[in-house]
Amino acid sequence: MYNIIQFAYTKAHTYKTEKSIYNIITGKKSHQTFFDACSQQLMSLYHSMPQLKYPSFERYSSRISSDNSTGQSNELISHPRHTYDSLANTFNAIQLLTQTLSNIQHDVHQFVPVTQSNTVQKCVKQLYQYISTENLQESFVNELTSLFELLSHHNDNVYLHYYLQGFEESMYTRQQVGLIEAIPQTELFELELRDMVSMMYAIEDDQQFPLLNKLIILPTLLNKTEQTLLGIKQGMDFEHLALHQNVKPNTIEDHILELFIKGYLTNYEDYLSNTNYVDFLNYYIDNRSERLRNYKDRFANFSYFEIKLMIVGLERGDLHVTK
Repeated sequence: MYNIIQFAYTKAHTYKTEKSIYNIITGKKSHQTFFDACSQQLMSLYHSMPQLKYPSFERYSSRISSDNSTGQSNELISHPRHTYDSLANTFNAIQLLTQTLSNIQHDVHQFVPVTQSNTVQKCVKQLYQYISTENLQESFVNELTSLFELLSHHNDNVYLHYYLQGFEESMYTRQQVGLIEAIPQTELFELELRDMVSMMYAIEDDQQFPLLNKLIILPTLLNKTEQTLLGIKQGMDFEHLALHQNVKPNTIEDHILELFIKGYLTNYEDYLSNTNYVDFLNYYIDNRSERLRNYKDRFANFSYFEIKLMIVGLERGDLHVTK
């Protein structure tokens, strides 16, 4: 837990408050927190410790302030496109599909699924039907094997395999894994997070992992943002979206930023009045910790919404520049 908070501090912009870091880790449902997580490369820590109380966070923060060490004992890494829940749900989907295929292979059609999440079960059901129709069971096993070989190559020790479950083979609990590996559960949580981030980087490659890639579950949206997404799919513009929800246009802008941050929208130029954004991105790369108003003063031809959108695109890895 301490390492995760310390890692967040090393990524956070200098002007950000302790509360903003706390909001990311505990998963505050606000558009400012979504943007903070994305712009500081802390997406995979979003909602990673929802039970953390602020007094405890302050104690960890005080320890960090007095600690001269800046190294990370477990070499934590972050993912720019997926929240902790997205990582966990995607791994849950891998667990469930592995469990399903293993049991069906042994002609067992009734078993207790490893997860009760409707979102995960729906995703797995769709892919299972595709695998069954196309007889791709062996391909899935090969992809899963390749995934763990790749994880073992990148990380000294991999722990996610303990949580796979199959026919007459139950997965381990974190407590059991901690005892087997002689690792405290808090440290094991950090190692699992590292493994899940590495896993997500790997299966984003739909050429190498065409089946596992289909199990990626995007971060969940706020209810109002889902309404905006539906309206966009129906062809509504800013004005109609705002009228439909009886909100101000800048609220719709927040929704659209959330949709880009979480990967539901990908065409940035649809929302940029000036698509010549190279100068801004080059400046931003060299001045990441400036406040938004400083960017606005320097690039007055862009709105605050457009500046945020370009930052999101760069930090997610969707927009690129060649210096």
